[in-house]
Amino acid sequence: MNQTRFRILVSIIVLASVLSGALLVTAYQKASRVTPQQLRNDALFVYDDPITLNAFSLTKHTGGPFTNTSLQGSWTLAFFGYTFCPDICPITMAAIKQFYDLLEASGEGENVQVVMISVDPERDTEEVLKNYVTYFNPEFIGARGDYSDVYQLARNVNLTFAYTRVDDENYLVNHNGEIMVMGPTGDNVGFLKAPYEPQRMLENFLALKSFSESQR
Repeated sequence: MNQTRFRILVSIIVLASVLSGALLVTAYQKASRVTPQQLRNDALFVYDDPITLNAFSLTKHTGGPFTNTSLQGSWTLAFFGYTFCPDICPITMAAIKQFYDLLEASGEGENVQVVMISVDPERDTEEVLKNYVTYFNPEFIGARGDYSDVYQLARNVNLTFAYTRVDDENYLVNHNGEIMVMGPTGDNVGFLKAPYEPQRMLENFLALKSFSESQR
């Protein structure tokens, strides 16, 4: 190869590198300009400003504490439900399991945890919660606490629940079906909305995760 051709080839490579770098910078700038409003769709809601959680103290199904500190450093999907729930809870937990399997298969499962917070502490003992949540995945966490503690935490993230007596011995708990998403700082950054389709849950979660990380 003569000197002229060599110089032309080097010039082409350098130009291609510059253009590639420019495209990457442009792509990054576009990603960093995404707003919470643009992330929202019929399956995902992102808050303009994350909700700061007040101090709370619950107990895991393993007997250990589940507090604000438990949220630090990890992404958390939190579902408020109960083990005696006849429909919404098993359907939602099954969808979360499928989502979690897809997340792990994608290589993005590190530092992501799932917790079901019981809105029925009277019947959902630690043992009952353990059997329920680990049926879906051994890594899932069940958390419970006094009624007032759970209610205050639910209200903190704009959820509510109430009891409906069926007969003298049985009752149902009316509750929201959203899956709350907490960021690594422990703030509630948004929530996933039903009906749940695991692949779309994955896409929305990864988009929200990428957006939040770009804002640091």
